[in-house]
Amino acid sequence: MTNLIGKNIAQLRKDKGVKQEELANFVGVSAQAVSKWENGGVPDTELLPKIADFFNVSTDKLFGREFSDSPEISDAIFADLSGTPENDRLSRAFDLCWTIEQSIFGKIFSTPEGLLEEAADFGENDQAYSRILLDSGYTEMGLFNRMRYFLLVPDALDKDRALLNGIDYPAFFSILSDKDVFAALVFLYKRESRNAFTAKLLSRELKLTPEKAEFVIAELLKLRILNRSTAEIDDEPIDIYTFSPRPAFVSMLIFAREMIDIPNVFYVSNESRQKPYLK
Repeated sequence: MTNLIGKNIAQLRKDKGVKQEELANFVGVSAQAVSKWENGGVPDTELLPKIADFFNVSTDKLFGREFSDSPEISDAIFADLSGTPENDRLSRAFDLCWTIEQSIFGKIFSTPEGLLEEAADFGENDQAYSRILLDSGYTEMGLFNRMRYFLLVPDALDKDRALLNGIDYPAFFSILSDKDVFAALVFLYKRESRNAFTAKLLSRELKLTPEKAEFVIAELLKLRILNRSTAEIDDEPIDIYTFSPRPAFVSMLIFAREMIDIPNVFYVSNESRQKPYLK
């Protein structure tokens, strides 16, 4: 599958008559990254829609699938979402995810519109959930009001290889456990990421000593979400930083909250799973 994606990207690029640098500039990666894709690598998942936009094709085309060969349901979903105004597509996709959730469970409880009506009876910090825990996989879904999300995990991976091997989780969580590092992350995620800054910004906004601000930056550099460059100002070198936000941090907050503030209001709940989650 990974080789197929790279081959399709290479073929589409040649068909369009563009260089690797042009695709790289549009997507926001290096030309070396594009070369790596075309020689057996695979782009990050979040880059696939932008790559597809560059070539004016569907993401299915990158995987070598054409909708003319796909089941009728896929055609219907594609037509539905592609015909929805761009700003409304994710909201519409969430409605379809709710249909998928109920279909897995086997009973229709409420329409998306009905959910929104019922949400009016909840406080703004309340949350309603759906959960299906099967030996073949599991789903977690936040329906309203606080946060809407849909997670579907088919149970078909080697968990050690996928989640545990080679990943130093204690070191990662040790970085996040520092309250000033965590506060800096939240601050940066609330800020325009295109605006460069120096350590003085964190020192001023978070009321940190210059030494602690430098420590926080060093920890964030370990997470590879900061980029450092040096500028000469008044003949003195000054370190300048830019921030590269990732949606994974916000996703982590969603599920960390579900670990802390345990869900207790469910529209759908099927907990028939017997299989260990990490085996």
